[in-house]
Amino acid sequence: MRHEGWTVIFLGPVPDIRRGRDPRLEAAEAEYHGLEIVNLQTARCRMEFFDVGAVVWILRRCVWWVPDFSVERYHDALARMHAVIERDGVFVAHSTRHLIEARRPAH
Repeated sequence: MRHEGWTVIFLGPVPDIRRGRDPRLEAAEAEYHGLEIVNLQTARCRMEFFDVGAVVWILRRCVWWVPDFSVERYHDALARMHAVIERDGVFVAHSTRHLIEARRPAH
């Protein structure tokens, strides 16, 4: 069963600027500015949460995911997530990451 994603529950709809990130375009931008691309990798990471306490723990460690996170501020969102976990047994979140390894060319 599909449910609201991680970002939607805590931050709302993803802005177009973040949704449109493309590692190939970002690598091309780096090349345009004089860097040599050595390596370009993309990963789609899956995270599974089996209780809301684990979500609270990770959001307190990775403060950039939900910058203004607090249990009080996001009580309703955490309750919705808890309902998903109760219903499905797990809350699944995905995150896409990319790594661009670049260097200045030797002159």
